[in-house]
Amino acid sequence: MTCQRVRDIKERQKNGIIEIRVLKKWISKGKKEELCYQFVDAYGDGIEATADVMHIEHFDSIIKLESCYKLSGYIAVGAQTYMATVDHPASLVIGQKARFDPAPELSLPTIYFNFATYDMLKRRIKDTRLLTETKKSDVEITLWPEKTHLIGDNVIPGDIVAITSTMVTEHNGRLQLESTYLTNALINPDVPETIDHVNRLKALPIVEPSTRIEPTTTIAVLKLRSQQNAQNFTWKATIKHIHEDRGWCYVLCLKCSNKLYPKQDNDELTFVCKDDDEITPNFRYCVNATIEDTTGNADTVFFNESMQAIVNISRKDMVTKHAETSNPKIVSPLLKSITGTTRLLHLTLKPDGQIVVNSVSPQQPRRNQQAQQQEHQHFLQQHQLPKQ
Repeated sequence: MTCQRVRDIKERQKNGIIEIRVLKKWISKGKKEELCYQFVDAYGDGIEATADVMHIEHFDSIIKLESCYKLSGYIAVGAQTYMATVDHPASLVIGQKARFDPAPELSLPTIYFNFATYDMLKRRIKDTRLLTETKKSDVEITLWPEKTHLIGDNVIPGDIVAITSTMVTEHNGRLQLESTYLTNALINPDVPETIDHVNRLKALPIVEPSTRIEPTTTIAVLKLRSQQNAQNFTWKATIKHIHEDRGWCYVLCLKCSNKLYPKQDNDELTFVCKDDDEITPNFRYCVNATIEDTTGNADTVFFNESMQAIVNISRKDMVTKHAETSNPKIVSPLLKSITGTTRLLHLTLKPDGQIVVNSVSPQQPRRNQQAQQQEHQHFLQQHQLPKQ
């Protein structure tokens, strides 16, 4: 069977077997801890893969760093949005169905690079990829404590230092690079892009290093809301705006409660689970919106029960009968129609400042108007909302 190239993998499509070497392994520290891998194929193209960190023992038993495999049974999804380490529009999700067949006979690259020039850094501030500067431009690179050992005293003027997997930031109008948990440094790596430069750059004069700028923060920021407990409120408010870019739904596997991933098979949309073959989709609402009253506004999240109480339509019917597309970032016109409506919302203000709508009442109970205004003012003071 002919194997597929990594560069040809596309989100949602039915993909074939790929031949890869496992280059890196790490655990991401974002909103959700995930077990992450970096793969490269025979053509030097790289792709990221993620797995449930709870199954790390299983994957450690079948995946060895620097080893080559024929991989099948994966799911292709969109690229990582935070600290992506490869230049690829897709990434892989691997679960219990993923099959890693050892292929020691393969001779695959042991390094992945996607070189960048200084002129390319600006547009990568929010699109972090593998970066190495090849022009004579002054770029400050901050290596955080766990990465300071990467560039030692053995580096001499004229050496090429390839810094991988850095994050682009901007300070006082100057572009900077910061290390991430996958950052590595290679001195004069044996790849075609660097071999032609080594001898020429060794003849350049010594450049004095720029002064390192330490990042700063405040105690108040670190302790903000850290000691607060969740608080419940009732608020009569108007739905001002739905944030379409944050999506409005998600789908779970009814058997294992894992996230399901959409797959387009010709004109039919189906869903796949990384662990189970026979699945029943469990459709759920998750709508981010701005709500307001006469005293202020706030961003909030409507989950399944609260949103279904407003639209009186199940999430499954919203997708199969009323949505123009299955794309979770394209909101159904019927869902948009709730904008401008006023409801009595039962809210929870979480310690991290997030506001969640737990339920929605059809009518507001009778109560003293002054007491209602006092409750609004108390809510604004607690959440620091701007007055209109």
